[in-house]
Amino acid sequence: MNPIGALIPWLSVCCVFALTAVSAAAQDLFELEVFEFDTAAPGSYELGIHTNGLPRGDVRQHPVAGAHRPVHVSLEITRGWTSRFETAAFVQTAPFGPARSTRFAGGHARAKIRLTDSARLPFRFGVSAEYGFNRASFDDELQTLEIRPIIDRRKGRLSLILNPGLELVMRGSDTGLDPSFDVSARAAWSVSPRLSINGEYFSKPASTRHLEIEDTAHHLVFSGIDVAVADEWEVSLGAGHCVTSHEPWVFRSMLSYRFGN
Repeated sequence: MNPIGALIPWLSVCCVFALTAVSAAAQDLFELEVFEFDTAAPGSYELGIHTNGLPRGDVRQHPVAGAHRPVHVSLEITRGWTSRFETAAFVQTAPFGPARSTRFAGGHARAKIRLTDSARLPFRFGVSAEYGFNRASFDDELQTLEIRPIIDRRKGRLSLILNPGLELVMRGSDTGLDPSFDVSARAAWSVSPRLSINGEYFSKPASTRHLEIEDTAHHLVFSGIDVAVADEWEVSLGAGHCVTSHEPWVFRSMLSYRFGN
């Protein structure tokens, strides 16, 4: 199969979503993650350590939420309950902030369910629901509810994932406003059973009522690798940049460990 040909229609869909993203709120630097269709096995756990950082420089001017804290470290624990359902808890920290600053940024609880898994369908569908709590020093949106569908396509070595999302501010400066819309996407190619290369896209949220393009819109594009160093251990490394403004690069990593069952 020609991977470039298979990517063209998918990338076209992503570009359409990207053109609707506007600068309504800040991109979350704590969780830059595209949710996969697969869920944890029943009775098993997965521990993930997410580290996202900015290089040294004038990071206070960076439009990403909490970017004045150049390194964000988050801990995620996921448990599988059935073959189709999992839950997760996520704790966010900024351990290298200024002296006497708040290091705990907040957290969220998430549930994910797989809706379809049929070889007759071209795509697999799932949905993730997440309730977040943020410290005011990191985000004006103190409590949020996010619904994120998962659209997954796998063919041979190629994997494609699209996560359009809706977010409601339950408590904060934007309480009661229209839901915001954003999109994230991922394309990965398996080089070997233990190594894959990937490209990812993240947009800033846009109002569901006003989807016009703005000059201040931000679109983050990442490239990276995933390495399964053992059956239970996996490492992901990536670097990204905002393609619509002159901003610092963002570097990210995730170390995950599966156990139980």
